[in-house]
Amino acid sequence: MSNIQVPVVTVGPLGDNPVQIACPKCHQTVLSKVEHTSGLLTYLFCGGLFLCGFVLGCCLIPFCVDRLKDAKHTCPTCRTVLGVYKRL
Repeated sequence: MSNIQVPVVTVGPLGDNPVQIACPKCHQTVLSKVEHTSGLLTYLFCGGLFLCGFVLGCCLIPFCVDRLKDAKHTCPTCRTVLGVYKRL
């Protein structure tokens, strides 16, 4: 009987960009799929712009900027959520 060793994939903290990670559900090494969703920072920026002056809907700009949103990492094979990078 031989021992099968599974390589350990070490990644840094999750961020905006896809990362190579071992999926705990399907046990495959994959490049995560990133989906940006509105989070606390998005709404804080929206509220700040609204208080500065509601001019032509400028307070809605944060909802169009991915750098102000949370990043949800999922496995492209089995669609398991691998982690969420929250801005705040």
